[in-house]
Amino acid sequence: MIPTFSHRINQDSSSLDELFKLSAQANKISFAGGYPDPNLFPKDELKRAFEKRINDESNDLFQYRTVTGYEPLRQKIASSTKKMGFDCSSEEIMLTQGAQQGIKLLSSLFLDDHDGIAVEAPTYVGALEAFNEHLPKYYEIPMEKDGMDLETLENTLQHNKIKIIYTIPNFQNPTGYCMSTIKRKRLAALAAKYQAVVIEDDPYRELRYEGSALPAIKSFDRTGNVITLGSFSKILSPALRCGWLIASPEIVKQLSSLRLSYDCQSSNVLLESIDQYLGENSIEKHIDHLRRAYRLKMQTMLTCLEDELPTDCSFSHPQGGFFIWVTLPQGCDAAILLKQTNIVTFLEGSSLFANSSPKNYIRLNFTGVSLSEIKKGCADLGEAIKYSLVNQFAI
Repeated sequence: MIPTFSHRINQDSSSLDELFKLSAQANKISFAGGYPDPNLFPKDELKRAFEKRINDESNDLFQYRTVTGYEPLRQKIASSTKKMGFDCSSEEIMLTQGAQQGIKLLSSLFLDDHDGIAVEAPTYVGALEAFNEHLPKYYEIPMEKDGMDLETLENTLQHNKIKIIYTIPNFQNPTGYCMSTIKRKRLAALAAKYQAVVIEDDPYRELRYEGSALPAIKSFDRTGNVITLGSFSKILSPALRCGWLIASPEIVKQLSSLRLSYDCQSSNVLLESIDQYLGENSIEKHIDHLRRAYRLKMQTMLTCLEDELPTDCSFSHPQGGFFIWVTLPQGCDAAILLKQTNIVTFLEGSSLFANSSPKNYIRLNFTGVSLSEIKKGCADLGEAIKYSLVNQFAI
């Protein structure tokens, strides 16, 4: 017999694992996973970039390198922060295995068991799973259409010791809401006042389909209390597993020491190839192409939901990102609804709350499916909801 597992390990199935299983079901239209459209990956350009860098570089390309990642790529990311409203140097950047690793590293750096974390309600399930290892005390902060409720947050900060405030300010996962500039500025000030760290998880920033870009929360940071995460997963390819975090040099230094016990560094072959791609291609033109394609998909899903869902359902109207958040009528259980659909899957919302688990919410992804699948899937979802409501009140 093997020894018992650590008390930190969730011996039940992971919510992320269940999400991936939902997204992989054969003969189903998946609105479940937060997937980009695979037809929009710049496959040929990435292939050329990998081949050129591997062919042209010396054998040192395959050697160990720095824990913070390839310097020229960090410099490119540092230059891009100007349009986010702030300046930073490459010394303030660590390249990570996706933004998910950034969340995990930061939770390990800052959290002792049972420390307080303020999270949006609902929030990204992968962040909750990263935090859960440290057995934190969660404080749910309700979401509003212009971002988290900062009145509730400040009251929570006044009466509790909070180490981390986790937020997704742009086109939040799962609601699609975007935090206002006023709230971004106030959030940075609250973090400084109450000595908390803000993790600004920002993978959807470039995927705005309407309106104008807003400054990052980091742009209002005067004390080093805001750490920003970014990722190539949504704009190039998830399989690259390349993200980054931007933090004060002191935090990056501590993270570097911590990371040596994790994976030492990201793949240098991969980082240099991404750098090659960025040097040879216009990432701005590629992102514009994504925006046009995803804008049409979002508008199609919003129209279909308006046509197919019962009038007592409501849903968010995002200006970008990957997701639409649907509120079902009270008494309608999303987990049961998922079993009643014929061809479509989605993510039921109870797993996206840290403490509470309301049952009448669902998250829909529109980027990873075709226009015809959006139409068929919304029709199936509408029929399932109507069926559920009829049976709910049947005698």
